[in-house]
Amino acid sequence: MLLKRTIFLIPALLLMFASTANAHGPVRGKMTASVIIDAPAEKVWDVVKDYGDLSWLPLIKNTKADKGNKKGSVRVLTLKDGGTITEELKAYKPDKMSYKYKITDMSSVKTIKHSGQDEEVPVLPVENYAATINVNEKAGKTEVKWVATYYRAYVNNNPPEEMNEEAADKAVTAVLKSGLTNLLQKFDKDGKESAIKFKMKR
Repeated sequence: MLLKRTIFLIPALLLMFASTANAHGPVRGKMTASVIIDAPAEKVWDVVKDYGDLSWLPLIKNTKADKGNKKGSVRVLTLKDGGTITEELKAYKPDKMSYKYKITDMSSVKTIKHSGQDEEVPVLPVENYAATINVNEKAGKTEVKWVATYYRAYVNNNPPEEMNEEAADKAVTAVLKSGLTNLLQKFDKDGKESAIKFKMKR
């Protein structure tokens, strides 16, 4: 009798664990994308150093920054696919060829119904997103690191698929991969997406 109870109890516990895992609140993710470019670090920095110029990022149609490279500068990104993202410059260190920014506002792409509520899906399905771009000389070449930290867009339990961790990771990966691949190809026309290396922690 005890054995039968144990056999029936194990699936129930596994089901309970799976339900709990799927129902958890948002967990902070940290994605690091990096690429090695065969060019001097100063020349690579020249391409990305202007906070108000994201012409090297293919997803962006245009950018406007109100205070240039000064801390606190707010830039508005207009996306080629429509929508806008507003970001604030948190730190700018030209001597270290690095700057950090944070998303403060975004437009939405659509409204969905979830758990009886209307939910706005942002153009980038993340919350509390901040990122740092670093350019460093490495063995005569240049390493560019783009590190993004963020949560999924839906802050409550049981997120819709448009606003869960998978959607957030997919969107952030696309942005970082697109930007670094295009940056690489400015110095190497044969540069491939596969040259971009990713590390993910959550």
